[in-house]
Amino acid sequence: MTSLLAIDTGQAACSVALWRDGAVAAHRLSPMPKGHAEALVPMIEEVQAEAGFAFEDLDAFAVTVGPGTFTGLRVGLATARGLAVAAGKPLIGVTTLEAIAWPVRRETKEDAAIVATFDARRNEAYLQCFAASGASITEAALVSLDEVATHVPDRALICVGTGAALVRDRLTSHVHTIALASAAALPDARVVAEIAADRPTETEELPGPLYLRAPDAKLPKKPLTASPSEPS
Repeated sequence: MTSLLAIDTGQAACSVALWRDGAVAAHRLSPMPKGHAEALVPMIEEVQAEAGFAFEDLDAFAVTVGPGTFTGLRVGLATARGLAVAAGKPLIGVTTLEAIAWPVRRETKEDAAIVATFDARRNEAYLQCFAASGASITEAALVSLDEVATHVPDRALICVGTGAALVRDRLTSHVHTIALASAAALPDARVVAEIAADRPTETEELPGPLYLRAPDAKLPKKPLTASPSEPS
């Protein structure tokens, strides 16, 4: 794929990257636990001004689909969908776990596995395992830290992500070596662009969010009604 615009707002950072002719042509990244909605569009405009492109001239768009924060994922997906539909271009979804695992290939031995993981709090972690080639071994899942050992392969491991140290510390009975990767713990649109550039775009369906945990906010079970003393 010649050119695409990649967006990530899935975790505690916001980033945008333009992929053109096999390399990143422009890039912006800011760590932020919240505030993605205010930061994303100006960041896209900065990348567009630097690289000089029109959305309709791109081959595709790419966006992280989760797991991640509910608000962050909604911001990225809504923006990417809007741009893709307006430009009449395909939109490629990449998981946040894929995005942090991909760079670790460079520091992984052939017989080892990459454990990509985010701290999900509540004694849980988002986790997915990959081969040294980057191919997925397991599906993305929300797992209890007490049961991590049942979700990783029986081989040497290299862990990456905000949950990497937590996962390593729970694998004390693992018979193989466990290392912490030097790669970034958060997704980056540059990596999302690199992954998406090699993906087919035959499907016309827009990717949806990968939610592995129900939202904390709960809707009331019954509609609220005004009391007799209140105006209707």
